[in-house]
Amino acid sequence: MAPVKTEAIILKKNNFRETSVILSLYTEHLGKIKGLLKGVRTEKSRIPPLAFTPGAHIFALSYMKRSSELNLISSPSLIEYYDICGKENLKAWHLILNLVNLFTQEKEKDEKIFNLLKKTGKILVSSSTPEIVFVIFKLRIIKIFGYGIELSRCTICRKEEEHPFFSGKEGGIVCRKCRGREAYAVNISGRILNVMRQLERMDIEKSGIIKSIPGEILRKINFYANITLNYHTDMDKIWWANEKNLL
Repeated sequence: MAPVKTEAIILKKNNFRETSVILSLYTEHLGKIKGLLKGVRTEKSRIPPLAFTPGAHIFALSYMKRSSELNLISSPSLIEYYDICGKENLKAWHLILNLVNLFTQEKEKDEKIFNLLKKTGKILVSSSTPEIVFVIFKLRIIKIFGYGIELSRCTICRKEEEHPFFSGKEGGIVCRKCRGREAYAVNISGRILNVMRQLERMDIEKSGIIKSIPGEILRKINFYANITLNYHTDMDKIWWANEKNLL
């Protein structure tokens, strides 16, 4: 089969045997794929380590295999390496890469996700508020996935509600009347809801205009995003455990 030429963001890298690596990539043309890159961990390799480092934006050839999820990757070349030096910024970037790797399906193409990753990597190079960028990214990708989040009216009856609850299952707010039909809905304050609405509408490239958000509010917003994502996964592990190191 002829190779597919594509740009990609490296989500994860695992060493394989003595000289090779297995990469999880989010590609422009193929969605998320997993591939074997042979012979790059040797002194004689002409491929620089940055071309197979998580977070790098690369160009590569992919030989897709129909009978296996492990494809063959070759000739990676570095397009851009996001030189994220700040400790907190790097934490946010690694959490974002892990989030995409966990929640995207193999070979389901979505250029919105690819473009969002590129924008976010560039922003985190110099952002002074990586925790805010991380939460905005999560709200944005939940919308791309089609899981919500609806914050203007009840997700069940579609009526506006002054003092609603939040449902991860429904992917947004529910009114007091519909609360009885959604046993897992939780309280959400008006203050947090207002901030959440602002972040949900904001383009991630404009995240720098927000100088600060109280940590308690940001953690709550992240919690509502997580229970929305968690409803759509059958993972038995606490996938969000490392987020407390940033938030």
